[in-house]
Amino acid sequence: MHQRVHDRYSPRSTVQVINSLNGRAVGVLVNISREGFMIVSEGEHPSPGTIHQLQLIDHNSGDPDITLGATCLWLDEASASDSYWSGFQIIDISAKDREILNNYIQSLDTSASYKKEK
Repeated sequence: MHQRVHDRYSPRSTVQVINSLNGRAVGVLVNISREGFMIVSEGEHPSPGTIHQLQLIDHNSGDPDITLGATCLWLDEASASDSYWSGFQIIDISAKDREILNNYIQSLDTSASYKKEK
């Protein structure tokens, strides 16, 4: 059985995943760890093996507002029509955005909204 290196956490509110290059919504954040995340998208979706420049942001609160580069590792069709689950690995993130990510995850861990086993 595959063991995760980092715990994954669900956001407390809706965090949009936006393509930084064209401003289009890619999907909604489902869970996140220090090294990757999963999204759900409708219609157009990322393909495994593709690299994306993304922004993670809650448009209501403005938090966490993280810009990063990520590779789509996998894609699965969701049960809802024309919906997809996608898993990403973070491959490029600035020191500033890494700090924001770590603080955001720490806040999710502290609130214990959801934590998967390793």
